[in-house]
Amino acid sequence: MKPEKLFNLIAGIILLAIGLIALTGNAFLTTKAWKLWPLIIVLAGAGLTFPGFLGFVQRGFGAFFIPGIPVLTTGAILLFASLTNYWEIWAVAWTLIILGLALGFIMAAIFMRVPGLAIPAFIIGINGLMFIFCAVTGLWQSWAILWPIEFLAVGLGLLVVGIANKSAGVKTAASVLLTIAGAGFFLTAFLSMFNNNAIMKFAVPVMLLVTGGLLVITFFLQKSPRTPPVAEQ
Repeated sequence: MKPEKLFNLIAGIILLAIGLIALTGNAFLTTKAWKLWPLIIVLAGAGLTFPGFLGFVQRGFGAFFIPGIPVLTTGAILLFASLTNYWEIWAVAWTLIILGLALGFIMAAIFMRVPGLAIPAFIIGINGLMFIFCAVTGLWQSWAILWPIEFLAVGLGLLVVGIANKSAGVKTAASVLLTIAGAGFFLTAFLSMFNNNAIMKFAVPVMLLVTGGLLVITFFLQKSPRTPPVAEQ
């Protein structure tokens, strides 16, 4: 099926669904059916995400995951908030949209067979996890101590690209960034000792352990294979 025909089919299904929801909402406006209005965004997100699964057939379609999953996540949060009338959930739930974008890059990297997309996926994903940590705990000041996480994110992305492309140079660049991250966490570990918050006292040492473990992994990944002995003449 040609891409333009597939696009027309998907667009047509989305418009039919939106029209049906709008018609139903207008017919039952006096009821609580209007609370289902976020389904429009959910369907739009599903319509954007679905073509991504055709990426194995035609690589370009995998890019649909990047906008599709965040829109789908936004629609799901809106639907939950609308049905429960618990709009305060946005104080934390907005961070899930960032993770949805990271997941979109990961899915696009897999279906498009483009390892380089792992770099923005890790940068966005790890920052998204950091946002969740801050939104849940309220420790937004923790960025002053956990800043080496940015080097860790880029290093992880490069490590995945190096492994996928079997590139020793890229893996070396990844190990350099991981070393910088490790050095940063080593320095901030001392600062965390003077932090009165119990969570921060454990967060930095854990990140130090994670970075050290990744450096050990990169060491074994960079070991050159043994050359077979030359047979004597």
